[in-house]
Amino acid sequence: MDGMLGRTQELDWWSVYRGPERRRGSDKWWRSALDAIDLGVCLVGAGGRLVYANCTARDQLGPEAPVQLVDGQVSAVQRPDQQRLEQALQDAQQRSLRHLICLGRGAQRLSLSVLPMVDGVQTHAMLVLGKRNLCGELPMLAFSREHQLTAAEQGVLQALCEGLQPQEIAQRHGVAISTVRTQIASVRAKTATESIRELVSMVAQLPPMQGVLRAMEYR
Repeated sequence: MDGMLGRTQELDWWSVYRGPERRRGSDKWWRSALDAIDLGVCLVGAGGRLVYANCTARDQLGPEAPVQLVDGQVSAVQRPDQQRLEQALQDAQQRSLRHLICLGRGAQRLSLSVLPMVDGVQTHAMLVLGKRNLCGELPMLAFSREHQLTAAEQGVLQALCEGLQPQEIAQRHGVAISTVRTQIASVRAKTATESIRELVSMVAQLPPMQGVLRAMEYR
């Protein structure tokens, strides 16, 4: 897998790029930028050929995913999904059309934005994979630190973002529901939000951040 997703493929995309960074002869800036966000991004050439995938995409398109990286190709497991994927890629590469498609079923369901990427006469497609959860671990930690939440308050906030109700949070943490309600009120006060819905919406809008050590694994 590492060979399929390694340096050679990254250079494939870099070889067609003609911007000022290319003329300076360095490709580290864009690889570092894409690996720094906890959002899967792939660049795909003709016929579904994988040109580049950041570390988050490599994780998301694993053996259990409805879309996988097989022999240097981006392929859907199910035939109907593969047909939709091929059509979306073709529309992006040949007609500069954008698509949002949902592939797979159940817990493994994956949403993808398929976007045209034009550089001179060559056209690729960029796949942006749907977020794996409402808020990643690092953004949640940063948000909690920014608003001076306690560890218990952070745990309650994480549970709210997972869709749990106060009673369910109390059961999970083994505390009284009155304790959970007090913690929720404290979190709302510290974040200046008027409701749980507003609080969860605020967290949902946090920018995706990749852990430094996690990104370094792919250098």
